[in-house]
Amino acid sequence: MRKRILFVLTWLVWWSLPQASFAQQDPQFTQYMFNGLLLNPAYAGSKGFTSLSGSHRSQWTGLEGAPLSQTLSVDGNLNRKLAGGVIITNDRLGAQRFTEVSLNSSVRISLDAVTRLAVGISLGVTQQSLNGTLLEPEEGNDVAIPMGIERAIKPNARVGAYLYSNRFYTGLSVGNVVFFQDGLPTDPKPHLFLTSGGVFDISRKMKFRPSILLKEDFNGPAALDLNSFFLFNEQIWLGTSFRTTLNIFNNKSFSSNTRLGNALAVLVELHPSPLMRVGYSYDFSLNKLRQYSSHELSLGYNFLKKKYGRMLTPRYF
Repeated sequence: MRKRILFVLTWLVWWSLPQASFAQQDPQFTQYMFNGLLLNPAYAGSKGFTSLSGSHRSQWTGLEGAPLSQTLSVDGNLNRKLAGGVIITNDRLGAQRFTEVSLNSSVRISLDAVTRLAVGISLGVTQQSLNGTLLEPEEGNDVAIPMGIERAIKPNARVGAYLYSNRFYTGLSVGNVVFFQDGLPTDPKPHLFLTSGGVFDISRKMKFRPSILLKEDFNGPAALDLNSFFLFNEQIWLGTSFRTTLNIFNNKSFSSNTRLGNALAVLVELHPSPLMRVGYSYDFSLNKLRQYSSHELSLGYNFLKKKYGRMLTPRYF
């Protein structure tokens, strides 16, 4: 029975849930807005500190074989114009696992006293594995399912641009630029990520920070995240995130997979000091798996303040 559950879950995520298609190749994190390196290599060094970030996500808690994702990254400035970073990501979904290690580099220029434009590239390797012993097909032998554990190591790359100041940001990146086709649902596909956000003063002790994320792979409905945070004394952040799908190119074959609302999340971020961040998010599923929720914990620490120039956006972005 356990094998059948894992088999059904794996194929359900591959084919039935458009928002989860991003999770299998680019692990889905609700708190990505606090670590832009997850989506865009040009983000490296933009905080003005050497930044260490980590996240753990348990999706659809209580469902056997549900996704588990972890990430650990560090990035910082090398000089006034150059920055670098390393990110390690691990994603487990049913019988499949993805582990990626990538090196990130960015170059930035100053447009004015507070605005910067950065371009970046990320080069890495991804190990994919499929444990066939955990899968039990409904109909006899399936030649597509391995007898044991099959592994493959493939190169991967991202490119991106990031425009930011102490009050707004906009980023555009493309992931899985290097890819190889084996005819499997797990084959990496190029993904486009568009992000934007800002921060606005409501009062002396309260700010509003909205942001959006659009994810498009051109093979199904796009995913859109709408996020909002209220900042109290810049130390307590309370927010919500709404995730939905969009049929941007009006492809009729996608219409059956497009729905208004896939998930709703509540987030709490605490900044006990200008250098430290602790975050938690709780996701409510609004799709076929609505009886299952998701939990995510993230930690961030900034240290070794750069000696070149002044710090930009220390906590907002």
